[in-house]
Amino acid sequence: MLLPLNFKSVESELILPDIPVRRSEVFTSNRDPSSIKCPSIITSFVEAMRDFLHDPATRDTYRSYPSAFTRDRCLTFPRTCVALLKERARPAQTRMLHMFQDGGFGSIDTCPTASAFHQARSKVQADFFHEWTCRAVNLFYQEFPRESLVTTWRGKRLCAVDCTRIILPDNPDTRGAYSIQTNQVPDSETVLGMASFMYDVLNELPIHACLEKVQAEKNPLFDNHFKQFSPDIIAIYDRGYADYAVVAEHVVRGFDFIIRFPTSSTCKEVEDFVNSAEKDAIVSLHATTQYRSQVKAGLYPEQVQVRLVKIRLPGGEIEVLMTSLLDRKQYKISDFKHVYGMRWGVESGFNRFKHQLEVECFSSGKVNSIKQDFHAAVFLQVLETMLSKAQDWQIRAKSIQDELEHVYHVNKSGAYSMLSNHLVGLFLGDKDAMYQHVVVYQAEIRMLKSPFRPHRHAPRPRLTLTRRINYYLYHKKRR
Repeated sequence: MLLPLNFKSVESELILPDIPVRRSEVFTSNRDPSSIKCPSIITSFVEAMRDFLHDPATRDTYRSYPSAFTRDRCLTFPRTCVALLKERARPAQTRMLHMFQDGGFGSIDTCPTASAFHQARSKVQADFFHEWTCRAVNLFYQEFPRESLVTTWRGKRLCAVDCTRIILPDNPDTRGAYSIQTNQVPDSETVLGMASFMYDVLNELPIHACLEKVQAEKNPLFDNHFKQFSPDIIAIYDRGYADYAVVAEHVVRGFDFIIRFPTSSTCKEVEDFVNSAEKDAIVSLHATTQYRSQVKAGLYPEQVQVRLVKIRLPGGEIEVLMTSLLDRKQYKISDFKHVYGMRWGVESGFNRFKHQLEVECFSSGKVNSIKQDFHAAVFLQVLETMLSKAQDWQIRAKSIQDELEHVYHVNKSGAYSMLSNHLVGLFLGDKDAMYQHVVVYQAEIRMLKSPFRPHRHAPRPRLTLTRRINYYLYHKKRR
């Protein structure tokens, strides 16, 4: 079993060093990090994912119609699902060739065509990948704490909820299922979807994700993410969620939260707090007029007690954070500044999701295929995090123990690239091949490390539209 490291930090009380730490923090361990091998929890996790993929009940549940995958075809249900994961931004025929070469399923002459792949994928419901992801996440929180591989803050999980817009293929099906964005340029319509994530920022793990029409950011929170909440979670939100309904829903359900509220054009309680000299106040937040009917129906209380905290940014600007963490002895003002700063982890997750996993490079314009690609990319994020977790712990611990200039961690971009080479062996090979691929992948990601440089503040100059388009089309692709 991996023993936790003991860090003493005034700023953050983290259980486990799975996020970067300062050199001033004390590192102690009764175990040499170089002696840590690939823990059995990793192989147990892969076996559980394999068992679900190959279970006939899974095929029967997530095939599009009862007769799908009943004939003896080269593209079985498990092979089709793995093909949707492997090199997901590559052409279909390239996927087939590489998968059959990696798996040894036959000669190149017997490799399925791109048409055969698209026919096979139409038989798979996109909900399979969503369920596969949920099972992986549940296994992480159930089993990985036993190996001290789950990072928490004061015993709480820090989960940021946020949305990002996804550009979708333009066709009649997607226009009917998603939203159409227009601007002042004639005939410049774009089909957009809104991806909403609930993201564990300490463990770099997307707990739950959904793809919907463009709408108010709070709607996916109510309709989808609240089902994943538990009392050990502190939810972190930006200004898009500054709404009485969001606050009241958390209070009624007994969930903790931190929300950044605008300092102007906001509710009266926040405006009075901004204009006062107080830095920390507990106030009664009253329901706004738009929720009067919900209050009369008993869905929301007429007022809730919350805490308001002022945070001064390095540039002198003032932020106001609203939270349900009322205990001033346990949670100081400096704690909120630190914790809210961690919300940026979900933005980094979006960056990897869009530019390293290239989620917007959809391999088909059909709605079911778009959902397949989306949830397959989410599963890849979860899979990489869980397979890299032990090695990431080891790399960070050893860099501190060796007193290096920087704390090192697993390079996510390289880890995603290497993972694609092992998907067939992990999920479609025999047990011996699976073990071998786990060991090799662990060795590879130990070499894929990069330094963490905290407190960097890169300048953000205003870009013209042309330079912005050039940046996203070319610069991001090269990273």
